[in-house]
Amino acid sequence: MNIKRHLSTIKEEILPATLNSYSIVFFLNNKLFAIGMIILSFLNFYAGLSGLIAILTAVLIANSMGFDKIQLRQGLYSFNALLIGLGMGTFFDPGIVYFSLLFLAVLLTLILSVTLGGWLGKYGLPHLSIPFVLGFWLIVLPSSTFENLGLTQRNIYWINEAYSVGGSNLVNFLQSVDTLTINKLADTYLRSLSSIFFQNNLLSGLLISVLLLISSRIAFSLSIIGFLTAYLFASFTGSATAGFSYYNIGANYIMTALAVGGFFVIPSRKSYLWTVILVPLTSIVLLFMTKLFGGAQLPVFSLPFSVVVLFFVYFLMLRKNHTGLILTPIQNYSPESNLYSYANNKIRLSQLLYYPLQLPFWGEWIVSQGHDGQYTHKGEWGKAFDFMLLDEEMKSFTGKGMRCENYHCYNKPALAPADGVVEEIIDQIEDNEIGKSDMVNNWGNIIIIRHLPGLYTQLSHLRKGSFKVAKGDHVKCGDIVANCGNSGRSPQPHLHFQVQASPKPGAKTISYPFSYYLVSNQKGQKLFSFTDPVEGEIISGVQSNDLLKQAFDFSPGTILKFSYTDQHGVAQTEGWEAFTDAYNYCYLYCSTTKSSAYYVNDGNMLYFTAFYGSKNSLLYYFYLTAFKVLLGHYENLEISDQLPLNTLPNRNGMIWIHDFIAPFINRVKANYSMSQTGSDDPYHPKSLTLTSKIDLSVFGKIRNESSGTILIKNNRIEKFTFSRNKIKIEATCASI
Repeated sequence: MNIKRHLSTIKEEILPATLNSYSIVFFLNNKLFAIGMIILSFLNFYAGLSGLIAILTAVLIANSMGFDKIQLRQGLYSFNALLIGLGMGTFFDPGIVYFSLLFLAVLLTLILSVTLGGWLGKYGLPHLSIPFVLGFWLIVLPSSTFENLGLTQRNIYWINEAYSVGGSNLVNFLQSVDTLTINKLADTYLRSLSSIFFQNNLLSGLLISVLLLISSRIAFSLSIIGFLTAYLFASFTGSATAGFSYYNIGANYIMTALAVGGFFVIPSRKSYLWTVILVPLTSIVLLFMTKLFGGAQLPVFSLPFSVVVLFFVYFLMLRKNHTGLILTPIQNYSPESNLYSYANNKIRLSQLLYYPLQLPFWGEWIVSQGHDGQYTHKGEWGKAFDFMLLDEEMKSFTGKGMRCENYHCYNKPALAPADGVVEEIIDQIEDNEIGKSDMVNNWGNIIIIRHLPGLYTQLSHLRKGSFKVAKGDHVKCGDIVANCGNSGRSPQPHLHFQVQASPKPGAKTISYPFSYYLVSNQKGQKLFSFTDPVEGEIISGVQSNDLLKQAFDFSPGTILKFSYTDQHGVAQTEGWEAFTDAYNYCYLYCSTTKSSAYYVNDGNMLYFTAFYGSKNSLLYYFYLTAFKVLLGHYENLEISDQLPLNTLPNRNGMIWIHDFIAPFINRVKANYSMSQTGSDDPYHPKSLTLTSKIDLSVFGKIRNESSGTILIKNNRIEKFTFSRNKIKIEATCASI
């Protein structure tokens, strides 16, 4: 049992932390990049070995002492230890004294990483590589007094280190690569990249650039921009002899570009512009620190980059209006993921900022007056709605309409738009005669409901004596609270609705959207979400369907299991379980593929928000098929959305090519749509078929990416299909 637990710890904690320690140095979380960097670090054998030992030491100590598992797996506790190991392995000879000091240096760096991370983390700031610089200083400064610790010359004759790894063949190969005649600018760029891992050779720089290109096109382009900006600024100011070394370019200028251009800030035109501005500023800080600490013979390493980025991020956080440069709200450790996820979620997840309000009536009503209307919705009271009920002839009354009872909306139920508490009721004002208005009691009979602190709704012109609730009562969304009337400033029966920030009758209105509603026209119905209806539109609320609600009720603890035949013809079974994380976000998790699909279910809509894991898993195919599902029964009503591009496979390199221009212009979009295409009963179905598809819009040309169907039966997802090129999946619900 202990062996299984230890193996699980290695797999779940130590291995991810080790790999991420290598990739996070470049602000990435990429296994391929990490493996490549591990191999490259061993071109200087003892430096690579020291780096690996340093990581494992830091990870094991942090894990045994119970520090945060998430930060541990992300490598945040151990990447500074890696830099310590690489640095010490580069400058000192190995031996008992060396490895003893390495252990102490790693321990010190870990302590600094945790404490600085905790202190700066309270302000939402990163500690970057400050623990490495401070830890290295505390070793280097007293190192001259350690007689048994010798400085090495291996960093000068680094290529001879390769002999212990691959013999003379490897040495000859490395020498041939390192002596290649290439453009001086390209040579300097590649060596600058290699210097981030304390090396100075073309092969390392070339491989890092290739790994960077494969892992992130945005990061690759930023590394070039950071390098060229530093190079040109040094040439312009004549500072090359003072501060233009390979390590200074790599560890400071290139890293500044990566941090500001696409990691802490969402990649955009402005982030690239600020990269060009901050690299010269980093150069000035570097020259200052070199003079300041040079007398003590302390190398500044990446301290200038850390200081500039740290202060700039805090500088951005202090803005009152967070426009222009957007600080990354959810860190995905990939510039592309940060960009595409933010662009996608900025619109579709903005609804999470709102408490959902539904329409305060049943059936289809017309918006007779909307925001800033023609008659009464003016000034501070402009963000309100008037609703009326029309017949098939588009008339609001029968006969001559001279009595309140002639109007279709009169005496119809007015509903609570959301859960809340009745804050105020006025119920003593008589209905007006048609064509007349009560200018004294402007709002007539009203009900005010408190939904949240600072969020109130007011329904006005209600019928006297029709109230079904009293002041102080708790109401649920959809409860009947009163009936529509003609009291107050109302020449004909209608329902007035407004949202306000205070419980005062007739308070200043605020603009606040309805969660979901349907707009009807001659072509059918169209779904709108978290927006305001427009005057003249005929609208109705979304009615959820029990069959769909039960089928997509993924409450925590729910287990789904499907059997299918994979693309190789092998029968498979995959199970998912619903969980809630520490931030109360819901997700489906597949323990077999270690994949997670995060989702939101608000009672009217189920939609996925993120996917992590294998793109060959059944969960991934379901994520694409059921990306957004309306939980109401509306045949042939098409709902639409957009997927972030990084969630799709990079077929033919098209998305990679687009990555280079994505911070400046978006010309590739993944459009999702779903509709209900079949049911066994148009009114009370027991079986429903949902059909979805994903189309790619590539520079204006549309092509199909994938399609799928979902069969709902027996109150569950009975079967779903997914099709994309040669991939044809048909998954059937398996008994649990």
